[in-house]
Amino acid sequence: MIPALFLYYSFLAVALGALSKKGKKKRYKIVGFKEGMGILQSRNILETYGIKIKKELPLVDACLCEVEPHNVRIQQLSQDPFIEYIEDDYEAAIQVMPYAVSVKLKGQEIPWGVKKISAQQVWKTTKGEGVRVGIVDTGVDLSHPDLKDNIKEAYGVLDCKNVIDDNGHGTHVAGTIAALDNDIGVVGVAPKVEIYSVKAFDKNGKSTVSGIVEALNWCLEKEVQVVNMSFGIKNNSITLRRAVKALHKSGVVLVAAAGNAGEENSVLYPAKYPEVIAVAACNRDDRPASFSSIGPEVDITAPGVDILSTYKDGQYKLMSGTSMAAPHVSGAAALLLSIHKITCEQVKEILKDTAKDLGFPEEKQGAGLVDVEKAIMSINKVRREKDEGI
Repeated sequence: MIPALFLYYSFLAVALGALSKKGKKKRYKIVGFKEGMGILQSRNILETYGIKIKKELPLVDACLCEVEPHNVRIQQLSQDPFIEYIEDDYEAAIQVMPYAVSVKLKGQEIPWGVKKISAQQVWKTTKGEGVRVGIVDTGVDLSHPDLKDNIKEAYGVLDCKNVIDDNGHGTHVAGTIAALDNDIGVVGVAPKVEIYSVKAFDKNGKSTVSGIVEALNWCLEKEVQVVNMSFGIKNNSITLRRAVKALHKSGVVLVAAAGNAGEENSVLYPAKYPEVIAVAACNRDDRPASFSSIGPEVDITAPGVDILSTYKDGQYKLMSGTSMAAPHVSGAAALLLSIHKITCEQVKEILKDTAKDLGFPEEKQGAGLVDVEKAIMSINKVRREKDEGI
């Protein structure tokens, strides 16, 4: 009897230990090195401290490292003269309201948001030809009939390397930017831009700073001119800031959702960074959306309530959020860049200078509602003056 009990409890102890080990979630930290540190040198330093690298982040001179809770070696590493910082791999989330309505369309419809920003008024002049737009999101439906001809490349940074949109959010964002003018479905703000989709968010609309940085690095390698970031992070990440600065320095126009908190001083990162165009949302009546985040960092407003666009599995849906507002501005930026080669700072300046004042505090509306027609008129004036040597 005693040997049987001994074997039973031994088996139980092993089983519980295995379950405990299995249930133990791995923890990760981002280790940022001093500027100019090479990958080989970084590896050697981490190896010296016995720190395991999960992923290298060359864009920001950092590594994502696997660490045990209360790891003494990490504490020792933080004192190393070659280390700039160590921070958590913060979570990011798409900025969409939790409801969506399916719509069946006959023929083609120009969504109210595209009309509101007067995008169709400039399509005789430009539809965004030749401009590359990166979409860091949940992926894009690569076979959607209203998008497939504009999708030039797709990539995935999640561990599974999946590139397909299993959420729907990324496809919706892509449609607002670049749905085809093809007699079916909807039309995007810039219906001839080239889409570079990178899936950094999972089916639940979640990601991490490290995943986003890897996605931005891919966008930079693909020489995109505009990056749409319809997501937000509450934490001020040094890693994300480094990535944003790197792309801005390379001349990439960065557009981000302000956030859906609907409160004072609630603008999320990366929209909160000065290098990024922070987009708030408005409704059909030119009033700030009740959910739209408020703060001095808001740069501009775009339609973000009941926005009709493409959705996964060839569908179309109405969705709301500053996630829906941001791609209107990304499309507008692409239209400007297709007309004239200007800097990312000039794109932001022109969009703000030509925006329509809606009569609300700047913390709610920024410069006002984006106006593509006026922006294009402004850039044409700049181009004429340059040609005439004024």
